[in-house]
Formats: sequence, C-alpha cells, structure tokens
Amino acid sequence: MNITNNLQSSYIKVTVSIQGKGKKYYQAYLQYKENGQQKYKTKTTGIPVNGGSKKLAKEKAEEIRQQFELEINAPETSAEEKAKLLFGDYMLQWLETQKPNIQDTTYSGYERNVKRTSKYFNDLGITLKDLKTSDLQKYYNYLQQPDKNGKSIKYNTIKRYHANIHKSLEDAIQLELIETNPASKIKHKKIEQYIAPHYNQQELEQLFEISKDNQLELHILIASHYGLRRSELVGLKWENINFNDNTITISHIVTEASINGKFQVVKKDKTKNKTSYRTLPLIPSIRKLLLAEQEKQKQNKKIYGNSYENKDNYILVREDGSLIRPGCITENFRKLINEKGLKKITFKDLRHSCASLLLANGINMKQIQEWLGHSNFSTTANIYSHLEKDTKEISANAIATAFEKKSA
Repeated sequence: MNITNNLQSSYIKVTVSIQGKGKKYYQAYLQYKENGQQKYKTKTTGIPVNGGSKKLAKEKAEEIRQQFELEINAPETSAEEKAKLLFGDYMLQWLETQKPNIQDTTYSGYERNVKRTSKYFNDLGITLKDLKTSDLQKYYNYLQQPDKNGKSIKYNTIKRYHANIHKSLEDAIQLELIETNPASKIKHKKIEQYIAPHYNQQELEQLFEISKDNQLELHILIASHYGLRRSELVGLKWENINFNDNTITISHIVTEASINGKFQVVKKDKTKNKTSYRTLPLIPSIRKLLLAEQEKQKQNKKIYGNSYENKDNYILVREDGSLIRPGCITENFRKLINEKGLKKITFKDLRHSCASLLLANGINMKQIQEWLGHSNFSTTANIYSHLEKDTKEISANAIATAFEKKSA
C-alpha cells in the first residue's frame, strides 16, 4: 500500500509566480502539467497590492504552492488503508514526496534519518493512526543511548530527526490521514552551548610544519587562514583567484551525498547561504603557494597529457588532476594528526581555529562573521562567545587601569 503514490514517475511539480497588476490582492499563479496537459490555477495570497509587502506575498504564494502540490499528488485512500498504514512505511513514502523540492545534499540527510526512523517504528508495528507523543519521546531517548562503540547521537542531531517527523505528520494532516500532530507536543530540552575544539597559534604552526609536502598541505593552510568550510575549500577553482587584484572569491562548493543508496560527489555554483558568497583579500603567503601550485599543475598536465583529469579547473587536486573528495580530506587529516601525535581535532575544527585566532588578535565578532561567511551575527556569537573571555578580561583591565590612574 502506497498512500503518497509512486512519485518517482508520476509526481506533479507545481511552479508559482505572483500577479498584482489590476488586482486588489496579490494572486498566486500556479502552473503544472497533468496527464501531459498544461494547467493553471490562481489563488489569492490575501496580501493587498497597495500598501502590502511584495516579499510577504511571494512567501505566501510559496506556501500556497507547497500546499497545492501536496493536495494534487495525494491519491484517494480508504479508511481501512489508513488504519493499517505503518508509521515507518508512511515516513518512507513521505520521503519520496520531498525529493523533487529539495537539494540532493538535503535529501541525503533526510534519507539517512528517515530510514532509521522507519525501521525503528516498523519493528514495533506502530501505525500512523495510533502514533502517540510518548512513542516519539521513547524514540528520541533511544537515539541518545550509546551504541556498542560507546557513541551516541547528539541532541542537536535528534532535533533534525524531529524536524523531519514533525513535517511529515503535518503533511499527513493535510492528506487527512490523521487529525492531530503528536510531534507538536514534544518538549525539547535546552541545548548546552557548543564549545568548538580548536588549535591555538602555536598548535597551528606545529600542524603547518608536520604537514609540509603532505598532499593536504595546501588544504590545511587555506582552511586555517580563511576558515573555509570543507565544501568551499574543495570547490575552489583557479577562476576564483585574482592575482592582479589579490583576491579570493568563494562561489562554488563540492559536497558528497548518499542518494538512493549511491554515494556521489555533488558540485554546485552556489554557496551555503547568500553571505557565504564572499570575496576576501589574498594573503601574501597563500598567494605565493598558489602561484607555485599553479606552475606545478601546468607541469603535471604535460606529464599526464590526455589522462589529466582536471577539466573543471579545481585548485586542490592530485598530481593526475583528480579531485580529492571531501571525505578523503577528513580521513587523511585524522590519520596525519594521529601519526604525528597532535591534539585530536577534526578538519572542520580548522575553521574554528581560524575564528579563535582572529578573536585573540582583536578582530571583532562582526568582522569574523563576514570572514567566515555566517548567515547572521548570532551564529558567530553563539559558537565563539566562550572565546571572548580573554578579550573581555583585557577590556576590564584597561578600564580598571584608567580609573586607577585617575584616582591616584
């Protein structure tokens, strides 16, 4: 039984635009193809054209589109089918409804979480109709239990599981499969502040020394100086470097995702968010290394000839031009610091190390936000506020000294 239909082959995709000319309210203009025929539908957003917000109208139109797309793809379901539908089976079917509307990397995260959720609830035989808030709470408690290797899922990750479940149940209400959402009653505990591991300046310099002539040398240096996300680092192309203006631009990413059980590299001319797209000054030492790397790649192209792989013109590649996958960077970095006996951190923690070094050298949070490409100031402040202790103490000492001089 498949409540949400076989969406791989028959899912109807709906697009939307807004129209306001000659109208009292902005209209959501829906377009879609059904049985090979182009169809149209108009619904009001309720946002007035005169005095209303066009941005708000667009957001409302997108809500209308999502709701309409859900309704138009929902088949008729008997009461008997509704009663028998296992929650785990529904989650897997719901997952397919999300695929046309989200990015591959997002779908990969959904898929991993949903499949685990599905197995848990199907093993218990819990139906969608009979699902209770207590069942979900037991599941979240189960996820927090350490596995045979002593590892457990962090609560922030469990909240992502919950987000998938909550959304799927909201959609189930729209499909008239259930009347209320049991996930809405879950109370999340307060998340403790995340303390990002990092290297100080001395530890970074030690890392730079032991990584000389390693295939990750340039990866480590650029990540530490610019605090790039791994996807941004791997996605750097020669066209992103302007040696005349001495700038480096972050505009392309490379990630990995498991989609329908197949592991693949995903390349996008799009950063994580708008502020992640940024142009930064080219640091002299990095400029020198990049020029040397560029020359080395020219020689490698001559050596490998037609078998040289770097058609996309990426910067961080092997001798034969093949891209070093994001997962390989993480694993090889872990091996390197373990072999050399350095403090254990992950490759991602080089981003935190960069932020820590900036803060320690008097760079304020706003500037760090712009350097790292965080979407908003609160993200930067929440992650690195604990590192401000030393700078605050310097400020306190400066004020104390000033008043002491005045009273002397």
